[in-house]
Amino acid sequence: MAVAVSAESLPGGPGPKCGVTVTGLGVGTSIVTVWRTVDGLRGPVRGARRVVMNDAGFVTDWDAPINRPVSYEVEVLSGPGGPVRKTAAAVTIESVTGWLMDPFVPQTAVPVVGNPQSNGDIYLRGQALAELERQADVSMFNVMGSNMPIGLFGERMAERGLDLSLGTRSAVESKRLKDLLNSSSGFLFRPGPDLDGLLLDALMFIGLPSYAQVPVDTAWGGDLTWWTLKADRVAAPTIKVLTATFTYGDVQLLTDTYQQKQDAMSGLTYLDDLKNPLG
Repeated sequence: MAVAVSAESLPGGPGPKCGVTVTGLGVGTSIVTVWRTVDGLRGPVRGARRVVMNDAGFVTDWDAPINRPVSYEVEVLSGPGGPVRKTAAAVTIESVTGWLMDPFVPQTAVPVVGNPQSNGDIYLRGQALAELERQADVSMFNVMGSNMPIGLFGERMAERGLDLSLGTRSAVESKRLKDLLNSSSGFLFRPGPDLDGLLLDALMFIGLPSYAQVPVDTAWGGDLTWWTLKADRVAAPTIKVLTATFTYGDVQLLTDTYQQKQDAMSGLTYLDDLKNPLG
């Protein structure tokens, strides 16, 4: 059976995402990388680089670009059938809003619109994205006897000082946004269809060292809040997590009763349990 790959938009929360299904790898260990191409830019799907699959596999792309054609390619680096590459038919993940999320916790994703339609919207303020600054490092050196200095030029960087100021008009959305901003200092912004005219990249990973929360009319019983966000574009973050190879069956064999396990883990976290399941 030949290797095949397909991609589809996945319904349900917390935000738009894409599922990539790989079949026909053959029985045995295959090392696979899933690549994503959008707007002519090709890069690996986060969390799907050099992953292990056996005959078939499924990858969820939580960073899937929205409202533009995206193609996924599976590169089999090694496996029963040898190295091979297969590309799925292009898919478009549709969304009526943009999205702001913690890339490591996609469940925190919040919808962001350019033009608010209701009090429940988290929306970009008027000055947001009005100016996009792209700097390059340039060093100038004067040469004795010449009126022309020598310039050493670095690569043009992605946007810095990006204004992503937001507004909320309900207590519920204010808390939802605040919880997200407090959860991390690195985020992923996926622009919505009402921002297509700005020619923004499909995926904008940003570093946000600080933000300002300004209650506008809460003293008079209102819920209008300004959120001042100044961010810099950064490369997509990655994290490697190592877990113990103990199974629930191992724990059951090595402990006499469930209460014994409960007592051993008193006051500890789930990650503590993964690292030391015997207590």
